[in-house]
Amino acid sequence: MAKFENSQYTKLYDSMEGRSIMTAILANPDLLRANHMFWSEKFKVDPNVTPTDAHGKATFTSYMRQLESGQMMDMRAPLGDSRPVERGNAAFYTGVIPDFIAPGYVEKAPERMYKEKLYEQFGDAKLLAMFATDVLQPMVDSANQTLSNMAAQLMSKGSITYNYGGGIHDNLYKADIPAANFKTAGAVSWADTTNCKILDQVRKLYQDILDQLGLESLPMQLEITRNNWNNYWLKNAQVIEWVRYIKSVNNVLLPTTITLTSDMAQEAVNAFEGLPKIVIIEEKQKDETSGIVHGWADNIAVIRPIGYAGYIRHTSILDEEVYTKYGNTLITRNFSHTNSGLMTVMNSVHANGNLKEWHTDLMMSAIPSLDEFLYHFIINTTTAD
Repeated sequence: MAKFENSQYTKLYDSMEGRSIMTAILANPDLLRANHMFWSEKFKVDPNVTPTDAHGKATFTSYMRQLESGQMMDMRAPLGDSRPVERGNAAFYTGVIPDFIAPGYVEKAPERMYKEKLYEQFGDAKLLAMFATDVLQPMVDSANQTLSNMAAQLMSKGSITYNYGGGIHDNLYKADIPAANFKTAGAVSWADTTNCKILDQVRKLYQDILDQLGLESLPMQLEITRNNWNNYWLKNAQVIEWVRYIKSVNNVLLPTTITLTSDMAQEAVNAFEGLPKIVIIEEKQKDETSGIVHGWADNIAVIRPIGYAGYIRHTSILDEEVYTKYGNTLITRNFSHTNSGLMTVMNSVHANGNLKEWHTDLMMSAIPSLDEFLYHFIINTTTAD
C-alpha cells in the first residue's frame, strides 16, 4: 500500500496538487449534498466578478428601466405637431458586497496520527469521504444558509440586515423599491379567515398593481410562506366555499365541515380567474445564538414578475490574492472554489510551536441584489387598508 504521506488526503494541503483534489471533492454530489439552496431558486449567480477597490471593497449597481405603456392620443387640428413627452431615466441603487467566513477546522498532530492509522485500514476513499462529510459539508451549508437568509430578507423586506453568526452585525443595504409598492392586505386582514374574502382581495390587489404599472397584463406570481398558506388560505371561509363548489358533483356540494388539503386548495385557487400564480416559500436557517431563524416573515406576501428576482453579486476573496503574493513562505496554502465561484476554500499548514496544524477555512464575498425592484410589491397581509 502507498505511504500515508503520498495519499490524496495529505495532498489536500499540498500547494501544487491540493487544489485539483479539493475541486474534485467539492464538485462531487456523492460526497457533498446541496442543502439550504433557497437562494438558487430565486437568484442567478452574476457571471461577472465585481471588481474591488484598493481597500478590497466591492460595490455593485443594480439598474432597471420601467416599461412605459402608451396612453390615449391627443386630438389635434390638421397639421398640428405632437406634444413632446419626457422619457424616464433608468432607476438604480448601489450596495457593498460583504465578506463572510464559516467556522474553521483545525487538525492537530494527534488527530493526524489517527488519520494515518485509518488510512492503513481503509485507504484514501474513507478519509476523503470523512473530510467531505465532517469538514466541508457544514461549511458549505453555512454559506448556503447565509445566502438563503439574505435572499429571503431582500425579497420580503426590500433590505438586508445581518445579525447572525459571531462576527460583525450590520445593516447591509436597502433596494430602491418605490414606496407605492409596499401594500396592505386589502379590506380585511388575511388573518381574519372568517370575514376576509381572500380570493377577491388578492384579485383586486393584483389588478391595482397592473393599473399602477400602466399595464394590461403581466405574468406575475404571489409568493407566501408555508405557514401563511396553511393558516390564512387553507382555513379561509371563501377558499373553503370555493373548493366545495369546484369539487361539487351533479350540483351537490362537499360537506361544510370539509378539511382542505393543500392539493385541493391549490387546484381550486388555480381555477379562480384573475389571480397571480401562487408560489409557496420554504426557507429556514440555524443561527448559533438564535436557533432556527427565517428571513421571510409569515405575514408578508410578495407579488412580482415570474422568474428570477435578481443576481448573486460576488467578488474575489482578498485572502487568495494577498496570501499568494505576500504570504509567509513557511505556511503552505492552496485555494479552490465551489458554487459557481461564490465560495472559496483555503487549506493551509501552520507551525504551532513544535508541531504542525492543518487548517481548512471557507470564505465568501457575495450578496443577492434585487433586479426587478420597480415591479416588486411587498404586502403586509395582517394589516388592513
